[in-house]
Amino acid sequence: MPRRKTPIVLTLCMLPALATAYAPDCRDTDAALDYWRPVREQAASETLPANELAPQLVSCLGSPEPELRDRIGYELFTYWLRQEKLDDGTRTALLETLRDQLSRPGGETALSRSFSALVLAEVMRSDANSPFMSDDDRQMLLDTAAAALERETDFRGLDAEIGWVHPVAHMADLLWRFALHPATTREQGRQLLAAVRTKVAPTDVSYAFNEGDRLARAVSTLVRRDLVAPGEIVAWLEQFAAPQTMDKWSTAFQSPAGMAELHNTKQFLRALSDQLASLDIDDGIATTLDELVSGFTQLI
Repeated sequence: MPRRKTPIVLTLCMLPALATAYAPDCRDTDAALDYWRPVREQAASETLPANELAPQLVSCLGSPEPELRDRIGYELFTYWLRQEKLDDGTRTALLETLRDQLSRPGGETALSRSFSALVLAEVMRSDANSPFMSDDDRQMLLDTAAAALERETDFRGLDAEIGWVHPVAHMADLLWRFALHPATTREQGRQLLAAVRTKVAPTDVSYAFNEGDRLARAVSTLVRRDLVAPGEIVAWLEQFAAPQTMDKWSTAFQSPAGMAELHNTKQFLRALSDQLASLDIDDGIATTLDELVSGFTQLI
């Protein structure tokens, strides 16, 4: 009778050994999944060496395997950061590594950029609750995030083969965390507005995965927290009264690029209006936004 192979199972008592055995390269998907699945399952264990494991997990954020990138990589980092499992040294190293990954252009690094931005949003949340970053650190990250969003050309949302890509939405989430952060200054608020403007209305794609809602959330948070003067918000909104690539909005129906700009602008303004609807905001902001949304409705 053939002998049955005994499956290798990482039990709770075996978890500390993970810290001494370096994780397999995330490009070796099967080996990486075999290594990281037990870690995810035992994430709440007090014996799990999160500070030793975290640097090894970073490269998985760029994996084309959605379980490895999203359900293991992103979810583990989120858990560790929210449960304060990572010390200041690990958080600082994570900030520096992810900031570097966010700054790398090119199609091959889109997943890494996108999920680095998503984890950096959690890093910002962690810093807001338990500060470890300097003012210079935050400014450098904001500069990197704003430049990355403006430069981004990958507009994929949910891909049938590799799952969520979503770089615009994930970078918008990072800007939203800046808008929420208690140390964010008025000047940084203006920088956030300028960054959002660069991706409100691309002309080569019509957003279909709630990108407008995620971009609007950063702006509505700035308004709610009064981080940018109402007059400046009104002036920023008034930019949308005219298109960027056409003489007037009525000509949008003559080209796919025009329709994309029209669709994306409407989606963003309606999302922003919905998010601010229940708040007691400045009359000038409310009136300007209402007029813009009404104008686009009449245009149809």
